[in-house]
Amino acid sequence: MRTNLFKYYEEMKQEGVILYFNGPVSQSIVEGLAELMRSKMRAEDAGMGSVQRVFAVLVEQMQNIVRYSSERQEDNMNQQGEIAHGQIVVGREENDRFFVACGNKVNSADCEELSEYIQTLRSMSKSELKVYYRERRKGPDCVTNKGAGLGFVEMARKASSPMDFDIVPLDGETSFFSMKVVTQ
Repeated sequence: MRTNLFKYYEEMKQEGVILYFNGPVSQSIVEGLAELMRSKMRAEDAGMGSVQRVFAVLVEQMQNIVRYSSERQEDNMNQQGEIAHGQIVVGREENDRFFVACGNKVNSADCEELSEYIQTLRSMSKSELKVYYRERRKGPDCVTNKGAGLGFVEMARKASSPMDFDIVPLDGETSFFSMKVVTQ
């Protein structure tokens, strides 16, 4: 790696990146980065609604990394809980909308179902998402299945446009999942 990071700094600034994190993610990292973003956005006088939407999407995406990343660190489980590897990017687009993007390795066996689920959410209207969210919260899967995908529904509800995602196969067992959620 080059020691001069100025090129990366300029590229990220040009892309509207406010925060970039790549590394181990634990619940304490989720809480710290989310609070940091909330404070930064308040200091920039972003509207309270924008702050809350970005905060909610950031927390959901980071929790998905902690729960579902196939790249895990097991040696520190007792001290910090689950630790997984992933990346998070928060930024502002030219039209003043914010975006939160995440990426992490996932088990390839889960990708078809994940893709179909997100495509289903992308096709729903805001009112359909609201009804679907309420139905899922009442379902038995919500208690037994790490939230039963409610985080994706919540992000879809907060998004100002359909969630964008990509799944890149890496080998027979692992793929790289990326998602971008744009909020107002």
